[in-house]
Amino acid sequence: MNWVPVQGEEATGVVRRSNVDEASQARLIADAAEILGRGVNPRDPNGSATGLVVGNVQSGKTMSFTTVIGLARDNGFPLVIVIAGTKVNLLNQSHERLEKDLNVHAGEGLPSWKIQKNVQATDAHDEQSIRQAIEAWQDDELEDDERPTLILTVLKQRQRLQNLTNLLRRLDLQRVPVLVIDDEADQASLNTRVQQGGESATYTRLRELRDALPCHTYLQYTATPQAPLLINIADVLSPDFPKVLDPGADYIGGQEFFAPGSPYIRDIPPQDIAPGNDPPESMLEAVRVFFVGLAASLIRDRRRRSMLIHPSRLRADHRQVVQWVTEAKTTWLSALRLPETDPDRIELVEDFRTAYEHLATTDADLPSLEDVLAKLPRALRQTTIIEFNTNGRPRTPEINWRDAEGWILVGGQAVDRGFTVDLLTVTYMPRGVGVGNADTLQQRARFFGYKRKYLGICRIWLEAVTRSAFEGYVEHENLMRRELKLLETKQGGLNNWRRRFILDSTLQPCRRNVVSDAYFRATRAGGWTQQKGALISSDLLNRNAELLEAFAQAFTFTEDTVTYQSAEDSQRHFVAREVPIAAVIDMLAEYRLEDPRDTAQFTGMLVTLGEALRLAPDTVVAVYRMRPNAIGSRRTISESGTLEKGFLQGPTRLARGGVNYPGDTAFNMNDRPTIQLHRFDLSYTDQGPIEASSAPLLATHIPSHLAREWLVQLQAGQVDAD
Repeated sequence: MNWVPVQGEEATGVVRRSNVDEASQARLIADAAEILGRGVNPRDPNGSATGLVVGNVQSGKTMSFTTVIGLARDNGFPLVIVIAGTKVNLLNQSHERLEKDLNVHAGEGLPSWKIQKNVQATDAHDEQSIRQAIEAWQDDELEDDERPTLILTVLKQRQRLQNLTNLLRRLDLQRVPVLVIDDEADQASLNTRVQQGGESATYTRLRELRDALPCHTYLQYTATPQAPLLINIADVLSPDFPKVLDPGADYIGGQEFFAPGSPYIRDIPPQDIAPGNDPPESMLEAVRVFFVGLAASLIRDRRRRSMLIHPSRLRADHRQVVQWVTEAKTTWLSALRLPETDPDRIELVEDFRTAYEHLATTDADLPSLEDVLAKLPRALRQTTIIEFNTNGRPRTPEINWRDAEGWILVGGQAVDRGFTVDLLTVTYMPRGVGVGNADTLQQRARFFGYKRKYLGICRIWLEAVTRSAFEGYVEHENLMRRELKLLETKQGGLNNWRRRFILDSTLQPCRRNVVSDAYFRATRAGGWTQQKGALISSDLLNRNAELLEAFAQAFTFTEDTVTYQSAEDSQRHFVAREVPIAAVIDMLAEYRLEDPRDTAQFTGMLVTLGEALRLAPDTVVAVYRMRPNAIGSRRTISESGTLEKGFLQGPTRLARGGVNYPGDTAFNMNDRPTIQLHRFDLSYTDQGPIEASSAPLLATHIPSHLAREWLVQLQAGQVDAD
């Protein structure tokens, strides 16, 4: 931390009004202090800092940055800018949330806060408000409680941002500390023209905004940080430091929803993905489950519930679904009014009984079926079905959640990211993974959130491929968050971190048009990896040789005569079959490479071994010292000093058929990772002079059951990074 923020009345008020327990309040304050303290010191404002704050989808990121804003006022920040979404409804949602959580309109006399939305460059009142806020904090005659902090909320849109920047340029902001919050910072903020050497409009406006603020802390808030992490570290929006937010105990995310054998996930049959003229049966099943859960909630605690149907981006599909659900609701209401002996009512009751019994498998406290059936007519009548898109309107409609006891929202992009569906219990999402961007997929998970108290009535219907992608994303997200947590207190932070992820090969980490540096990928097949860069600098070569020798001396090796027995030193290999995986990871982390392909491969292997260690700390590795007693074994290298075709010796075939020596790859154990330690003399030709004597080389084998699909990005200057 660059400085230590002091907790005052505003930050205390924010967490106290949050209605979370004392432990969660303390964590909110501690996280906010760490985040703000990594940035510009308001007591000696100078320069700028960029932080990446990573939460989970629907986990309370807004409460985090609201607490940071409260702490900023407690410590003398006169101006806060909140860049709040790309859509008007998201801006309004954030603006209203800030007013409520900061208690902006409370009290008499001079306020602690002023808040304005989308200021205009030519508006004299807007300019005067900013000047007054700054001057108040520079006036020694005023007490702190007489100095309001001004919050400017602005749409993440080029003209709105330019208006704000043009206004700020007319002010003297030297040594004026400013806090900037970029909500959903991975969306729209980044440069989508970086690969063409240009700048996208919104990126330019954000860069210009930052240029107009000589002393500021810029905080990027997101649940999907892949894109901000993968942009070039020299980019103005590349973060300097990370902070990972841990959700509260009541949060339900991918770890629980997509656990093996999860009872909360249902598959949408292939025939229901692109239905014809009739509503798909799985969708009607989902709607019935929603109404049973709503009826149960009305009985137990009179709480409203919501359902989200996410068919596609097309408004025509939305209209069709709204029509289907509306007709089903009308038909069911009519049937429930029929005599109990009527066949149509009996059939409908059986359908609702099936939905009830399904929810009963995860909610042991459901009211009786009879009570639920009695409450169903009210649940149906008091549910509003809404097509949640622009549909010819200037903007997506605003929702007052208190206007109905039940809500069924049918939408596409409007509910992809940032938007919170109040008390969501059932999601039906037949759309696939689209272009396959992992961050976009995760942002569709509006079904995550603080649902512990009503988890039993939550259900998610997904297309099979999408479900598989979400299941894979859990591992990807867990590793990414663990890596970032380790970097929170590490010198150099994100600038020295090799970007490395576990990620299913069917997914890209984010849209490619914001990433200028290439990344390497591996499949889940596992198998052999050989070092390609053989002729490295003499200093690194000697260092690697000493490292491998010290590593080998720590363990007992015996000759492997089981795989193959020979009297030739060039075919005799020694093995230590049970080397702790942690010792191997420590050795590989110190092994230095110069070829970027090697660096990527070995970084990916470290990710794989690290996951194996995490899942089973007692995992062991087979380590082979290959032909340690042989003298003068030689390999030829290319002009660039690389072994493009590898260096492992193949099998020796007999003239009469069959094989004598089985080849180096035979020396491995399929139930555990294998590391082979080699030494060769290197020359450019078979008879040429030796360019390096006894050069160390590594070959590794990962069995398929331990293999992971990883992604590694190396940026300039990061070859020797951690």
